[in-house]
Amino acid sequence: MDVGLNSGQLALRDSVRDVLRTECPPAIARQAITDPQRWRTVWKTVVNLGWTELAVHDADNDDTFGLLDLAVVLEECGAAIAPIPLLSSVGLAAGVLRHAGPAVADVLSEIGGGAVAALAVHPPGYRLPGVPMTLQHGRVHGHAVAVPGLPRAELVVTLASSPDGPVAAVVRVGDGVAVREAESTDPAQPVADVEIDAEPVAFAPVDLESALASPLVAAAADLVGVASAALERSVEYAKSRRQFDKPIGAFQGIKHALADNYVALERARGLTYAAAARLDDPTTPPTAGWNAAALAKAAAGEAAVGCGRTAVQVHGALAQTWEHDIHLYLRHAWQGASTLGDSRALYHAVGRRFAGGTA
Repeated sequence: MDVGLNSGQLALRDSVRDVLRTECPPAIARQAITDPQRWRTVWKTVVNLGWTELAVHDADNDDTFGLLDLAVVLEECGAAIAPIPLLSSVGLAAGVLRHAGPAVADVLSEIGGGAVAALAVHPPGYRLPGVPMTLQHGRVHGHAVAVPGLPRAELVVTLASSPDGPVAAVVRVGDGVAVREAESTDPAQPVADVEIDAEPVAFAPVDLESALASPLVAAAADLVGVASAALERSVEYAKSRRQFDKPIGAFQGIKHALADNYVALERARGLTYAAAARLDDPTTPPTAGWNAAALAKAAAGEAAVGCGRTAVQVHGALAQTWEHDIHLYLRHAWQGASTLGDSRALYHAVGRRFAGGTA
């Protein structure tokens, strides 16, 4: 299995990077903290460029983009700390629906056209995603917490139990969908709790492991981008900032920390690309796919938070100010690391599988 990027994916990465460098500098993320509508300008550009069409993936058609292509785009969005709902909509919500079959094809097409969706899969009191809803008598009932991107969403995708097994269900934000915005470590990427008692616009049976694996990889890719950008800024500052007539990067306390960050970043990137490639392979068993995705997300969460914290330390007192951009990366890393399960909970879940012989 080839887990490297091909020439087309490298070109896609460079194209996305160039667009974001122009259209979405860090100042946009800062503005989005105080202006709830600031994201819409960048989102319009993203939709016009067709990035949201990555939601519509046909595993039987070699001409469509796969999960690895989506990971490349989300990694660049994470590096730009772009305050847009591409991860929540195309990476998380559509990630579940891609495993739900033709019954949700119209919803996927709607997301591909730019409709904003959010994925509600965190039951209250649980650190890992699960099945927070129930489908009974043609209505979805339940409560989910910490839903990324929900304050901006038009559609809510969730997992529900039913007499016939778990299903992916989609409801429109409106009557029967109560959204309560929650406190967020990254106000540029708001989260909210949701209580649902509504008729779904679509639902279909899903395998839980397959449905959650793609969103885990998408979240990992975003975090890899954050880690990469934070580390890059730290290295550049360590080379230019001088103390005692030397660049501060020459001191062991700095260079060893940055080297550790680099190792963590490359481990996370390799696991993320490998998980995406495995999930793009239709012969991969659901359990193996989920394990790979969970390990990628756990490693990416560690790398992003570690690189963000080191960036604050490397920049010293400068990084303690609101005016400096480093806190934007750390905020994004903290919030992303808890999405779909924190690193410790994911490692524990994978470890239990290996110990129980089910991996």
